[in-house]
Amino acid sequence: AIEEYKKTAKDLVDINTVEVLTEASDLSSGKRIFETNCVACHMSDGGGGIGPNLTDENWILGGGIKNVFKTVSEGGRDGKGMIAWKMSLKPLEIAQVSSYVLQFEDTTPANPKAAEGDIWVNPDAEATPDPAEEVNTQATDTLTVETESGTDGS
Repeated sequence: AIEEYKKTAKDLVDINTVEVLTEASDLSSGKRIFETNCVACHMSDGGGGIGPNLTDENWILGGGIKNVFKTVSEGGRDGKGMIAWKMSLKPLEIAQVSSYVLQFEDTTPANPKAAEGDIWVNPDAEATPDPAEEVNTQATDTLTVETESGTDGS
């Protein structure tokens, strides 16, 4: 019974159980938290300023929900300014703002800061085939049809 409760209790989220939140109410809360706490360094459109650009595919401490959750919770690199928010935000709020932050990827900020960190590829994502390497699966069989007058057209 406790395990079933944990599956539906969003407030019990942690680095191991966090998943991207997609409900409008969660994303709205994430936006509010971002606008209150994060815009000073990351700008309202995620383009970056003091903090890094959140709109490109590069991540200093790794992308994806678990890495973003950890960075928000524990803070950024030592001496770089990003504080740990775990003392002032509940785990659910960290999940909400982390999910909101992930929505910035592939958007176009007004004044984007240059990309920092490495391009992050989700190790859990299914590999998508390279279109140049796709096998042509078009049928190439031909069908010969005999008519009453024979196959030579006479």
